[in-house]
Amino acid sequence: MPQTVLSIVSTLARGGPINVLMGIVRHFRQEDFRAVIATLSGEHADTRLEDFRSLGISIKQMGMSRARFVLGGAEELRRLVSEVKPDLIHFHGFRADVLAVKARLNCPIVTTLHCNLLEDYRLAFGRGLGSLMAIREYAALKRFDRVVAVSESVAEAARRFGIEAHIVPNGVELDEHLPAQDSDRMRAIRANFGWPSDAVIVLHTGSLIHRKNPVDVVTGFRASELSKRATLVFAGNGPLHSQCLRAAGGASNIVFLGERRDIPDLLKASDVLISASSSEGLPMALLEGCASGIRILASDIAPHRYILKSFPDQVRIFRCMDLPAIQAAFDSVGSERRFTPSPSALETISNRRMSSQYQELYSGLLQSRTPAAEPHGRETLRC
Repeated sequence: MPQTVLSIVSTLARGGPINVLMGIVRHFRQEDFRAVIATLSGEHADTRLEDFRSLGISIKQMGMSRARFVLGGAEELRRLVSEVKPDLIHFHGFRADVLAVKARLNCPIVTTLHCNLLEDYRLAFGRGLGSLMAIREYAALKRFDRVVAVSESVAEAARRFGIEAHIVPNGVELDEHLPAQDSDRMRAIRANFGWPSDAVIVLHTGSLIHRKNPVDVVTGFRASELSKRATLVFAGNGPLHSQCLRAAGGASNIVFLGERRDIPDLLKASDVLISASSSEGLPMALLEGCASGIRILASDIAPHRYILKSFPDQVRIFRCMDLPAIQAAFDSVGSERRFTPSPSALETISNRRMSSQYQELYSGLLQSRTPAAEPHGRETLRC
């Protein structure tokens, strides 16, 4: 009889953490584990809800408003757990982690840290509020049975707050992200997008937010010699979209596609993938680019250096938040822009490998779990 793993997230909005969750549950050994997912809030337009349902996964939508989350979220979570009766619960994200501690659930609880909380929250919410959020979440993590970090740099950040994290590097779906079959196929995809067949295509995926420094990418590209024979394509949207447009100055070879669901085809049609991020956990976008066999230009941060070790021929690192360095990285692009990644390197970034490691972690926790003492002064819900 498979054991039930309940995964709890804020929403199933398309993005790195939810792609990680998809990679984990898609490759569950059916004889060992059964996946159930609960979302705390209502879904937005760009959701992967139907992708999970297509796998036959049960989705519990709690639909909590901010007020309901603060005033009664713990009790609602306890009711949900009583209904689902999971053997283990896996939490992802700030709201889920904080709620887990409030609910005081007496079954194994696991969380995944997808980023350096202090860096990312400060960039997203400001130095004051971001710092308070990071401190609060790190404090909550001390109550978990196991904390997982997606990279060594994320684990090191957690250690500074007294959290020892088990590392499970992110993975990607290798059946979806792979090189174009041949040059004819690549040209056909480019024609479908309306891209020039003979230009160097540079792709930037992900949100247009400060942490990813997209305005610097536009500025560095326009200053480069590469821009005379290349097209820069952005797949993603965000609050810096208007600034990026202004930086582009109406250049015809800088294209903004908005949110996309065809990233595998965009990668197959591209020559180069660039990321100028100042903070990441272990970026799915670059892993997908490596699997697709294209050149990677990446800022000099620890997660990008980790990827460089596995794909040394594909990845070039440039100084973070340095416009001349970004320009030089663009101008370093030569004729060799397509690669055939080695099977051993691909295995290190596969979703199957990632899911297997999570399942081993679940099994270890479930086998070693002993009944915990009831917290003083309140009955604890047994899963």
